[in-house]
Amino acid sequence: MHRRPIALLLILALGVAHAQLALDLERATDRAADVAAGVASARLDLTTAERDLTRIEADPTTLRVALLQSTHAVDRARSALRSAAAVARDGAASAYTAALEADAQLALTEAALAIATTVREAIGIQFDAGAATRLDVERADDDVRAAERDVADATTARALSYDRLASLIDAVGTELTLAAAPEPRPLLPLEAYVDDLAGNSQVQAARQQVELAEAQLAAIDNPLSSAPADIAAARDRLEAARLQRDEQARSLTLVVRQAHNAALSAEARVRAAEAAAASAEEELTIQRLRFDAGSVSALALARTEQQRLAQANALAAARHGLDAAIRQLQLTLLGAR
Repeated sequence: MHRRPIALLLILALGVAHAQLALDLERATDRAADVAAGVASARLDLTTAERDLTRIEADPTTLRVALLQSTHAVDRARSALRSAAAVARDGAASAYTAALEADAQLALTEAALAIATTVREAIGIQFDAGAATRLDVERADDDVRAAERDVADATTARALSYDRLASLIDAVGTELTLAAAPEPRPLLPLEAYVDDLAGNSQVQAARQQVELAEAQLAAIDNPLSSAPADIAAARDRLEAARLQRDEQARSLTLVVRQAHNAALSAEARVRAAEAAAASAEEELTIQRLRFDAGSVSALALARTEQQRLAQANALAAARHGLDAAIRQLQLTLLGAR
């Protein structure tokens, strides 16, 4: 007679289990790329382009220019799919690290509230003993209320951050558990990124225009069958396409240089944050020794721990910033930015 309640409990337990999702950064970005509408649309465009190319290749009457145009369409669709997936991954990575930073900020505000509460209790005791004024008590009460508001704001911000991430990975209504983000990828020398510009969608498009102009010129470059004016116009189009290709390469090299400089600045911020975090950690170690020796109070130790937590949060945010800068550099190389 207890089978129905037991079965119901099992169903509820399974429902709770399905409502939880443990993620790391790689898994989150993979899910985002799998479910992004832009990626799905780009995948359909590629399928259509490939189907058109197959049809054109099977047609024995197809001219070289038409075949080249269809091949270029497939190449552009593949590039667009790569870019769409990269944009989706970048968005998810940004949301993921924002959620981690929201977690860290909430922990920091909770530590500040604990300190403010301890101070208020101490001042209350001092007031009862006649060692503190009513104004001291009111100021301590204000500090507690301010800290409580900060905790409430941080809690709301955390919920919004998690909701945004969940929407990007198709996990709305799911309780997410996030692993710490990995160390940022190493930043390579500028030359290594400039060399990768061949895969840029804008470079690809400029190169395709040159190839198409070459094919169009070859198709009419015969004085016996084409008017001299048409041949001259085709040659002009080819020269213009080559100039555009070269200008595009120069322009994108400058954009990549700017993105690389931004990443270098982010890298410098990481080094500064590492030094500050190491200093805070060292100070905490010293304070713990002093506390054990009885030369500092528990409140002083708690404040030092809060400062160390703040520096650790700043370091994590700086590392997230560096990784974001490198992602922007990669998007620039693809032509997605």
